Parts: sequence; C-alpha cells; structure tokens
Amino acid sequence: MNHVKGETVVYGANGVCTIQEITEISFFNERPKKYYVLKPLFNNQAAVLYVPFDNEEMTSRMKPVISRDEAMSLISSVDEKTIEWIDDKNVRKSMFNKIISSGTREEIIALIRLINQRRDELSAEGKRLNMQDEKALAEAERRMNAEIAVALNIEPDKVAELFQEEAQKRLA
Repeated sequence: MNHVKGETVVYGANGVCTIQEITEISFFNERPKKYYVLKPLFNNQAAVLYVPFDNEEMTSRMKPVISRDEAMSLISSVDEKTIEWIDDKNVRKSMFNKIISSGTREEIIALIRLINQRRDELSAEGKRLNMQDEKALAEAERRMNAEIAVALNIEPDKVAELFQEEAQKRLA
C-alpha cells in the first residue's frame, strides 16, 4: 500500500505519525533510496523516523488511523476482549511488550483495562504496581489515546475521560 505526503498513519509502537515527506536519502554513502519520513504526533522528544519505501516488512506496519466510528466502537466495546494476568513478571513483560508493539487495538485496550484492574486490586491491599507494569500501562495508553484522539479530533488527555464515562454507563 502506497502512502502519501501529509497522511496520518499509525506506525507500530511509535504510534500516530504524519508522513512529512517521501524522499530519496543516502545513508552512510549508500546508493540513495526512497524513504517515508514520519514525524510522531504528541511526542515532543521524537525526531523523525525513516521507513524504507521498498521494505515491505517495515511499510506493512504503517496502518491508517481508525475512523471516528471505529474509535467510538472501541470505546463502547471496552469490556469485550479479556487478557489474563501473568504472575511471572518476565513472561508478563514479554507479553505486554508484544501486545503494545504488534497487538490489535482491542488487545491493547484489554491490556490497559487489565493493568488498571490489577492496580485497583493492589491499591485495596495498600500496595502499588511495579514500575515495569506502570511503564507498560503508560505506553499502551499513549499509543491508544493518540490514535483515538486523532480519530475524534480531541486532545489525547481527553480520551481517558471517554473510557471512564463509558465505564460509568455500564455500572448504571
């Protein structure tokens, strides 16, 4: 699938990016190759990403941003997909990283819900999530909040409120 300059895409774990340009670049005195130059949105530290135009494995990770209807559907179906907590922290870290980098949107939202539920359980016992789980939660939320924000034309920090409102409706 060919993309165009100015298009907004989701690029794997990098999240939502804008294609700034499609240009020929020569790295390390190699023959010039065509690259997509991606600028991550909502990430002040990231510079740009270079995705080789002819590398199907890398370009296949460039997905269109979901539509408004798809975003609303994701928010309303928040309880449909479930993931089980894994007690072994190394296995859990590996699974969380895999979901964040290559999981479906539904899996990432289920992961966010799972970690939040675990945080609530631990909090009731006077305990806290470990740093590894906090980091996974922050990364999963960053990724999904950015994409949903773009689809709904809102700021990423407003997305969590939409999920909370939906959860309140389910409890009522």
